Amino acid sequence: MCSICNKVLPDFAVEHTEFYCPLRNSQYCSHCAKYGHLTSDCPAKPSRVYTHPIYVEQLIPPSELAEFKIKSKTLLDYKEPESTQQLLEIKDDIQVISAYLAARSIKVSKKITKKQALEEYAMLNNKRIVYIK
Repeated sequence: MCSICNKVLPDFAVEHTEFYCPLRNSQYCSHCAKYGHLTSDCPAKPSRVYTHPIYVEQLIPPSELAEFKIKSKTLLDYKEPESTQQLLEIKDDIQVISAYLAARSIKVSKKITKKQALEEYAMLNNKRIVYIK
């Protein structure tokens, strides 16, 4: 029994790890359109209460995503109002962050970390960062 289903399903007798937990794998997040966590635990949780869909796949019911084995993330093509933030998905790796900053000619001083420089860049450019594992 894993720590995820231990509280919810105390009589579940199948031994498993948290990675293979049937409860965790059945949890769906409507913010990022992924299985594996609840909306309340989403790493890409939006700052506003209502959010518009970012990916086309968020408009498709989860049952059809599974039935047709849709795993892609197709960005919706529309203009956002000036007041909303854009999503910046980046791998949580210092080399990837360094390459991203270098591609935008952003020099990082020794006083701040590269993550802090990326967060400052995102704030100045009205972007919300989501770190991907």
